[in-house]
Amino acid sequence: MSRYRVRRVFSPLVSLLASMFAKAGLKPDHVTAMSLLVTALSSLFLALGFPFVYGVLLFTSGLLDGVDGSLARLTGASSAWGGFLDSLSDRYADVIALLGFLFWDEARRFKLFLPFELWVALAVAGFLMVSYVRSRGEQAGIPLDIGLAARSERLLILSSSSMLYPVVYSSPCLGLIACCVLAHLTALYRFVFATVKLKKE
Repeated sequence: MSRYRVRRVFSPLVSLLASMFAKAGLKPDHVTAMSLLVTALSSLFLALGFPFVYGVLLFTSGLLDGVDGSLARLTGASSAWGGFLDSLSDRYADVIALLGFLFWDEARRFKLFLPFELWVALAVAGFLMVSYVRSRGEQAGIPLDIGLAARSERLLILSSSSMLYPVVYSSPCLGLIACCVLAHLTALYRFVFATVKLKKE
């Protein structure tokens, strides 16, 4: 499944940005911090009522998240610390990216089967569980970069649905709900896949 990831579509752009940042003297950790900062700014703009700007900034943070790893490989700066920092930053970014919905007036008035605040809480849990199941599986020696909604796919859904807001006002909320459902399905799929593998061993 990993060879079909969205990140492969953007890999030429990510490589170009990594090359530009390397020439500018930026370090991978700098880019990791930039990605987290842009995510925080995106959530702030959403809370203030600018979902289109949220989508643009969230897409930018997703690109930067790919650039730090590419830059580390390009400059030979890969390290266990850098990978640890990137993973920790991603988890914080996953939560921060969703918090803006709790303060956006239109989202608080939106309801589809459940109160929207509950959708946000479920989305946070789903986002974290996708990564947690993969981490635990890989500790057991089972690669789990599988499923429909890894981080790159979720960021693309959230950002693109938010950029559609001028056309469909409910699209950011629907995008979050789609991400929530897909995240839990992905976590469940990874869990089942790992369970089958481990029991065979």
